Amino acid sequence: MSKVHLTANFTAKAGQADQVEKEFLAVVPTVRQEQGCLRYDLHRDSREGNDFLFYEIWASPEALKAHGQSAHMNAMRERVKDLVEGPAQLAFWNAVDRVDG
Repeated sequence: MSKVHLTANFTAKAGQADQVEKEFLAVVPTVRQEQGCLRYDLHRDSREGNDFLFYEIWASPEALKAHGQSAHMNAMRERVKDLVEGPAQLAFWNAVDRVDG
């Protein structure tokens, strides 16, 4: 199995960034406990503060698929759907050089 590295970017609608951050932070501990989750880090743009980025590493494509279909992720997407500018923008990456392999 090969690891999956990805980023998921969201942009909060005007005036909604703090609520979006709250909703995202609420799901992070649960996601980190999912089988196959190797890394799940949330970042917020330091300039405007409306852009959010999740940096994720999953043990396998199957683990990522299960994550995307989980009840807690479906609930989180429902809670933020009117707070963000559209769905997440996903980008998949190949690890070229990593400190932890």
